[in-house]
Amino acid sequence: MESKLKDILKSRGIKQKWLEEQTGISHAAMSSLCNHKSEPTLKSARAISKALGVPIEEIWPDDEEKARGH
Repeated sequence: MESKLKDILKSRGIKQKWLEEQTGISHAAMSSLCNHKSEPTLKSARAISKALGVPIEEIWPDDEEKARGH
């Protein structure tokens, strides 16, 4: 699953550590998510989405959205 998490953090000047603290997600797990090495659980995706104030689909676009060019 493609992730725009790293790009969103960078564009907003947000440190990964801050997001880890806001969500309770461990450094290792967050690093894996940012580097496309793992997929989030629904609970993690919701926590990240809430902390960043963006829809889950903006962070992890689904294949259908990519096909439409969004």
